[in-house]
Amino acid sequence: MDQKRFAANLRNAGLPLTLPAGAEPNLSLILGGAGARLEDIVAAYSAFARHGKAARLRLKPSDPLTERALMSPGAAWIVRRILAGEAQPVPDASLPQAVPLAWKTGTSYGYRDAWAVGLNARYLIGIWTGRPDGTPVVGQFGFASAVPLLNQVNNLLLARPAMSRGGLPSDPRPATVSQGTICWPGGQDLPAGDSNCRRRLASWLLDASQPPTLLLPGQESVRGIRFPVWRNEHGERVAADCPGARESQVEVWPLPLDPWLPASERRRARLGPASESCPPLQTQDTAPLVLSGIRDGAVIKRLPGEARVMLPLQTSGGEGRRWWFINGEPLEAAGARTTLTLDKPGEWQLVVMDEAGQTAAASFTLQ
Repeated sequence: MDQKRFAANLRNAGLPLTLPAGAEPNLSLILGGAGARLEDIVAAYSAFARHGKAARLRLKPSDPLTERALMSPGAAWIVRRILAGEAQPVPDASLPQAVPLAWKTGTSYGYRDAWAVGLNARYLIGIWTGRPDGTPVVGQFGFASAVPLLNQVNNLLLARPAMSRGGLPSDPRPATVSQGTICWPGGQDLPAGDSNCRRRLASWLLDASQPPTLLLPGQESVRGIRFPVWRNEHGERVAADCPGARESQVEVWPLPLDPWLPASERRRARLGPASESCPPLQTQDTAPLVLSGIRDGAVIKRLPGEARVMLPLQTSGGEGRRWWFINGEPLEAAGARTTLTLDKPGEWQLVVMDEAGQTAAASFTLQ
């Protein structure tokens, strides 16, 4: 699902997003890069308590019920349990039928707004704190400012006689939701003892589906994170036509995670050493070279009063030393990270190359 379709689905369910003039939905939506009214956010959260259907906010019992489908009943049930702190599957006999308070917080840019939305067994609760004129409040964020109020309102509602009269509504597990185990990094279940199961976790499954790990375009080669490897009797990697070569499959962690992994879990360690007498093709274990810090087609604007701009850049993957070029001219940097300083507006092209001959490039405009 792309950004425009995602925003359209929210709008159809009653949650229109406010964007700057002339702007279109983009990837910043996932980080809150749009505006919305609190009452619309609260109404959209009703989908988690109404089997995936978002209802228009009703302030009086006599108001008509208007609802639109936003997600499947199974997806709504799983997300609500996650927000209630019940992400780990348990047997149905141990699963609370009345869901505890499920809540989510948010903080707008510059600490201007702090909000929290909660769902208990009967009510939706929306909390907003801030200043009407949008003035920032230093140190204000959702968990510190809005959640305490959310808990107070929730406790007051739970203490009302109407909440206990006749018992609380139950929220049984839909038939489309089941328990399962998945293995990382692949994201799917593997037999016990499989060396590619680096971490085994219990999970709720929707329609018994176990989708593989989602990979970002351009950050992996065509084979993804699953590598065919041939080894000799010593466990060294060899070419496929070497005597005694035995084929196996090795699943590695996605490339962007490599710098944060323990040494034993990094891609090079998982693939293992190469044989000196019958080495594999060098391209088999060279991770794609990925440039981050600037994207192709970006428009960079200097801050008011600033004569220059500084761009922290880094690469992941690749092999060995790096060579950096700006508009065809070499830079002094030779490592995986560098900071590019520019003071002249215009069109620029950045290229980085590694020892394996791989290149990554980005063309951008400085204004």
